[in-house]
Amino acid sequence: MKVTMEGDTMNNLKNILIIVTDQLSWQALPVYGGMAETPNINRIMKEGGIAFDRCYTTVPLCMPARASIWSGVYPHETGVLSNEGKKAIPADLPTIGRVFSQAGYDTVHFGKTHDAGALRGFYCEEEGSLEVEGTQAWPVSEDTKRDRFTTEKSVAYLQSIRDSEKPFFIITDFVNPHDICSWTGKNKGLHVDVDPGSPLPPLPPNFEFDDIENRPDSVKYLCCSHTRQAQASEWESESFRYYLAAYYHYIQRVDAEIGLVLDALEKSGKYEETLILFMSDHGDSMACHGKVTKDVDFYEETNRVPLIFNIPKFRNQPSRTEHVLTSLLDLFPTLCSYAGIEQPMTLRGENLMPLMMGQGKLEREYIIGQWYSEWDFSISPGRMVRTDAYKYTHYIGDGEELFDLAKDPYETKNVARHAAYAEQLAVHRKLLEDHIVKTKDNFMNLHWRELNDDLQWRSHEIGYGKHRGPSVSEVGKGLVKR
Repeated sequence: MKVTMEGDTMNNLKNILIIVTDQLSWQALPVYGGMAETPNINRIMKEGGIAFDRCYTTVPLCMPARASIWSGVYPHETGVLSNEGKKAIPADLPTIGRVFSQAGYDTVHFGKTHDAGALRGFYCEEEGSLEVEGTQAWPVSEDTKRDRFTTEKSVAYLQSIRDSEKPFFIITDFVNPHDICSWTGKNKGLHVDVDPGSPLPPLPPNFEFDDIENRPDSVKYLCCSHTRQAQASEWESESFRYYLAAYYHYIQRVDAEIGLVLDALEKSGKYEETLILFMSDHGDSMACHGKVTKDVDFYEETNRVPLIFNIPKFRNQPSRTEHVLTSLLDLFPTLCSYAGIEQPMTLRGENLMPLMMGQGKLEREYIIGQWYSEWDFSISPGRMVRTDAYKYTHYIGDGEELFDLAKDPYETKNVARHAAYAEQLAVHRKLLEDHIVKTKDNFMNLHWRELNDDLQWRSHEIGYGKHRGPSVSEVGKGLVKR
């Protein structure tokens, strides 16, 4: 991989505001052709915004993704592989907060951390919550209440810096639309859906697919390891439409909070000199392949995320969309370039500034994704190689997938065993092998494991709707008994 650039990097200090959402799939947003009502995210794109429409997380799970984003390296290098909270990134690993604070920035973080130490260098405002009204159809949990608190603190900070000359680097880190997870738990099993009083969205084209028997066991029996998928196992198709309606509702909630932060930035007098970056740590299944939330798989819906830059220099120009393969690992080197700060040698991502400035292009052959476990109770080591037209996945002990995304963008047919794709399979295997060597990835030595190898797991008839009882994670965390 290589970035070519003409001219000098930008070398003066500039304000940076990063707005993060949790579990927001790129395809939900109007910026990318989606159905959600997001007037404020649209604002970020409207005035010269640059949207990357093929951006991927390094792992579709909160803590390992965030540890990776803020340190600029892969999960196997941070050592943070799951949401199990005892792991922390290496003490000597450079972080974006430390690099920018040492360069003279006021580095401040508001909202969700879940970072395993990767926000080192930021002053992290203590997380809190404020009361928020829910409805019978759309109840709220601490996720939504925490977002209210995050907004209040972010707005207060922006109000306080009107006369400050010190450059700032703020992260406003929202939880929603993650509240869809709590909604799923509250509607688990057989239940009566509450009518929201508005039309329900349609199911996605790949809600039903006839290829599940041709998937690796980690995907085939995802309901055994994933709590939310187990809770949705008895749902009828109509319940998934309510799920989508709820998901869009929680997106609207976080969009409203984003609007208040943008208003405060404009009133602060700092808007014209502040880069705004919008992103999410990972996506959501959005009922695709009959799935809810996220876990194990590398499907587009859970691994492809929004990434939008709004750079002051371009605010008098039309917005545009870039179609190159990008990773959330690119955030760290790109912002270093924007600020004229020397980037650490450890970083694995690419600098996107030359491309955005029209001074070069990004030459990239592939993107890598990883999976290990949600809570360390069920372990399904996996890797993804995403090239321009294909996606290859490999699960230790479970098998492979190959999707021809040019012909099958909804990933309905695994062609890894098709003779016509033998050459592409070999090419992608080699890309993964080379990447493993290059990054000193211990992937091939990892082992699949489920809780006590209990025959209760992965023993039912294939199909998420066939699962009954709790998931491995629920048993492992002591939430239920066998």
